[in-house]
Order: sequence, then structure tokens, then C-alpha cells
Amino acid sequence: MQVVKRIGVGSAAKVYGLTLGLLGIFIGIIYAVMFSLIGGLGDGLPLSDSGGLGIAMLIIIPIFYGVVGFIFGALGAVVYNFVAKKFGGLEIELSEPNHMPAD
Repeated sequence: MQVVKRIGVGSAAKVYGLTLGLLGIFIGIIYAVMFSLIGGLGDGLPLSDSGGLGIAMLIIIPIFYGVVGFIFGALGAVVYNFVAKKFGGLEIELSEPNHMPAD
């Protein structure tokens, strides 16, 4: 068994930030489509001018998710490092890949 003693705070923050930023792109697309459809329904509705809001969601949501992911990735690594120092790290079992002999 191998033990993960410590997680790099900057590394975890980058990975979480980029992961949630990419997720934010997909969620932003969903919001953009929804608001654009609502905007096309008609003029008399309260949300009929929300087409521009859908485009803004394509920009705002990925940035927001990326920043939140960066912050929580860093916090998660700090908490993990504290707990791992006090109580021991996460145990993982690693194995060598199966090498097929060349014919």
C-alpha cells in the first residue's frame, strides 16, 4: 500500500479550477439556450428581453465556476494535508501495468 501524505495546494487548486471551469462551459450553454428560448417567446412577457442574458451566462458561469473550483480545491488540499498529518494519509494500492510480451 502507498500512502498519500500530502497534496500540493496549488496543484489541487489548478485542477479543481480547470475542471469546474470546463463544467461551467456546459452549464453556461444550457443557460444560454434556455434564456434565448425564453427571449424568443414574445414581446409582452417579463423575460422577453433575456436573450442577451443567455449570452452573458456563457461568459459568467465558466469564470465563476472556475474561481469557486480554484478556491475550494485549495481549501480541500489544506484540509486534507491537516487531517493526513494528524491521522495518516489516504491509502491506495498501486500495481504495475500488465506488459504483454512482444511477439
